[in-house]
Amino acid sequence: MAITTTISTKELERQAALVFEGKTLKVMLCQVGATGYTAESTVANWQSVEISGNGYVRYSEVIGTGSYSGTAGAYLLPTIDAEFTATGAGYSYDRVVLYIDSATYPHSVIAEDPNITLLAGQTQTYRLNLQQDD
Repeated sequence: MAITTTISTKELERQAALVFEGKTLKVMLCQVGATGYTAESTVANWQSVEISGNGYVRYSEVIGTGSYSGTAGAYLLPTIDAEFTATGAGYSYDRVVLYIDSATYPHSVIAEDPNITLLAGQTQTYRLNLQQDD
C-alpha cells in the first residue's frame, strides 16, 4: 500500500510569510581565514570576520511578497541582487553570509574558492533566489 503526502501550496505560502516576507535579508562578505566557521556558526561569529573599509557596505533589503510556482514546485520570493563595489585599495573575501533580520544563525553561507578580490571600481553582484518548498 503506497502512501502519498502532498504539502498544500497555501501551507508553503504561510511558511514563507512567517519566515521571509517583510523581513530584512542581510548579506555580508567575510574572510573566514583559519577560524573554521561554518553554516552552523553564529551570525556574531561571522560578523567578527566581516570585511571592512574600501567601500564595503553590508547589503540589506526587505524581502517582498512571493508566489507559488507550479513549474518550480515551490513558493518563490522575489529575486534579490546583492551588489558590492570596492573603492580605494579594494578588498578580498571568501565567504558570502546571508541572514534574516536579527537571526542567531545564518540562512546560508556561500564559499568562494579561490577568494574574490575586488579592486577599486569593480562590482560583484550575487543574484539570490529564496524559496519555500517541501
